[in-house]
Amino acid sequence: MTSKVWSGMLDCTFHGKMHWELNKEMWFLSKEANKHHDTWKEMGVKITDPRSSEGMSKVYAPKGYDTDLASIPRAGWALVAPWDVARPAIIHDVLYGALRDALHNKTHEVKLVDEMRAAADRTFLEGMTHVEPPI
Repeated sequence: MTSKVWSGMLDCTFHGKMHWELNKEMWFLSKEANKHHDTWKEMGVKITDPRSSEGMSKVYAPKGYDTDLASIPRAGWALVAPWDVARPAIIHDVLYGALRDALHNKTHEVKLVDEMRAAADRTFLEGMTHVEPPI
């Protein structure tokens, strides 16, 4: 299995209540996202073609991306910070953002968006299996 599935540690700036901004682009190397590579790409997600023998694609969150870091209030991060839930949550937010845009712009059928919602959730769960330190 590929040893490096994350681009590195999270680098973001706090801008007030549940508002964080990525200071640099981040990515997650995912088997689950790769299963729906073409659809994610159609929906505007930056995702690479699979390059590894494991059939994984990099899913990106761009520099400047605004996130609420899993909807956890800043005070709660003292309890959660040792467990790296933020990176999977940010990738999940990117995927859900694409789904919201697809519904709003009516570029994809509701049934497909619902199927892709489940795919985004599986990608989040996959990301959780690669947190550092493990949960």
